[in-house]
Amino acid sequence: MSFREKSAWISLLSMAGIYGVYFWSFRHAGPQARGFHFGGLLGTISALVVVQILLTVGVAIFAPTEANAPRDERDKLIELRAMRVAYAALSTSVAFACFFGGFIPPLVFNANSLLFILVAAEIMRSTCQIVQYRRGA
Repeated sequence: MSFREKSAWISLLSMAGIYGVYFWSFRHAGPQARGFHFGGLLGTISALVVVQILLTVGVAIFAPTEANAPRDERDKLIELRAMRVAYAALSTSVAFACFFGGFIPPLVFNANSLLFILVAAEIMRSTCQIVQYRRGA
């Protein structure tokens, strides 16, 4: 498994786990906990940054030559394909969220739905990268 594939796994699992906890708590907090959402979001972002940095540094320590290797054409092509899929999903989902945002007025819900769409697109990008690395694209 290459360093870039390991990085995609780190991104996928950390985002799914950490943001999963955030959205689960947001869903169950309800409209009563207005101040909780912002503090929870800051904690979520902080946890994500710390986890991804620690895991990426840990992987780089065990394989320093792979971590320092420049991206080759295959890596660039895999990244391009994954970004294309994620961008299509992101732009379509944002258009739907903006349309349906007019029907559901709470700002906190709309902001978190856009955040969910962004996180889902990032998870989709990492998943596409992993699939392509596994296929040997």
